[in-house]
Amino acid sequence: MKIPASILKRLYVKNSLTNLDDGFSFKIKNSLSNGTATSMSPVTVDGTEYALDTIVIKSQDGEVNASDVTESNTFLIKVGVEVEIHVKADPLPDGPHTIGIGLETKEIGGIAFEVDDEI
Repeated sequence: MKIPASILKRLYVKNSLTNLDDGFSFKIKNSLSNGTATSMSPVTVDGTEYALDTIVIKSQDGEVNASDVTESNTFLIKVGVEVEIHVKADPLPDGPHTIGIGLETKEIGGIAFEVDDEI
């Protein structure tokens, strides 16, 4: 089942992109149905790819390194719960940015989408 990008973009929490002391973060909020991530794709910002070992995924249930999400070590993405994606890298410059997000799920397979936000 392929979900259109226009619907996937609604998962992104608008105006959530923010710089941190050790990088930047943004949030997604699942509004579709519970999902189980079985692998993550590197995050991209303005065409720059950030490796999985620099990404930490946080929710009310805990946190996991994106590189540790596998078929046998899944990450539950519950409906109505915000998930923070923290990228440990240099902070982003002020202004608009295009963010690419992708992952594999047990329920629907691969999803990927891009959104625009700014710092």
